[in-house]
Amino acid sequence: MTQENTTTFSSPKDVFKSRLTVSDETCPIHNIELVSAFGREPICIECKRTALEERENTLVEEIMKEQNRINTYDWLNKHSIYLDQTLQHVSFDNYKTNDSETKANKEKALKIAREYYQGATYNTIFTGKPGTGKSHLSMSMLKIVNENSKPYKKCLFVSIDEVMRKIKDGFNKRDSMYTEEYITNLLTSADLLVIDDLGAETGAISSDKMATDFTTKVLYSIMNGRMNKPTIITTNLTSREMAKMYDQKLISRFLRGAEGHAIKFDKTNDKRLSVEF
Repeated sequence: MTQENTTTFSSPKDVFKSRLTVSDETCPIHNIELVSAFGREPICIECKRTALEERENTLVEEIMKEQNRINTYDWLNKHSIYLDQTLQHVSFDNYKTNDSETKANKEKALKIAREYYQGATYNTIFTGKPGTGKSHLSMSMLKIVNENSKPYKKCLFVSIDEVMRKIKDGFNKRDSMYTEEYITNLLTSADLLVIDDLGAETGAISSDKMATDFTTKVLYSIMNGRMNKPTIITTNLTSREMAKMYDQKLISRFLRGAEGHAIKFDKTNDKRLSVEF
C-alpha cells in the first residue's frame, strides 16, 4: 500500500488537542495561562473545574435536602394513623373560639407548639368531654411544628384505638406491616407524637374498665422509648378514671413534664352536634 492511499483516523482526544491553543492571557485568580478550544473564548481550566465542582456540590445538597424532607417533614402525612379524614384540613385558623375557655385553650396550645419547635421536650395533655376540639388543636400543633422546625422534625398523629386495632388485625395476617414492633418503632422514632383519644383503645370508656395487659405492654414500650421526646395526649378521661385504667408507672410517663401544660375543657360543649333533639 502506497503512502498516498493510507487514511489516518484521529481519536476525538487527538482532535481536541490539535484545536487547543494557549493564550497569552493569565487567570488573575490562579495565575495560569488561559486556553482556548475550537476558537472559543479563552478560559481558565482551574476556574472551570471549580465551577463544575460547585454545581455538583449544589446538586448533591439539593438531593440531600429533599431526602431529608421526605424522611422528616413528610412523616405527618405519610405515616399518621387515624380514621377521621377531616383532620387533614384542620388548623389554628379554622378552630372556632366560641367562649373564653376555647379562646384561652387555643392560645395555650399555640404557645406550646411554638415552644416545641424551639426544642421543648415536655408532654402536653388535653382533657375534657368528647367533641370539644382536642384532636383539632393537637393536629394544629403538629402542623405548626412541622412547618417551622429547623431542622425538620418527624411529626406524627395516631389514634390509639386505630393503632391497637391494626396491631391485633395483623395477628392473623402474615403480610401486615402493622406489627407490634413496627408500631413501637414508628411511634418512638417520631420527634413529636400525638396519641389521640387515650382510653378509647379499651372499648367503652368507664372508670371501672382497665387496660388489658397487652395494651399496657404496648403503651409501656412506646412511652419508655419517648422519655426524652415530647408527646401530646388527648383523652376524655379524668385523672381519677385514668388512675383506675392504667398503672401508676405508665401514668407517670404520660404526664412527664405536663404540669403547667395541661389543656382542659370543662365548659365547652360538643362542637360536632349541630342538630338539637
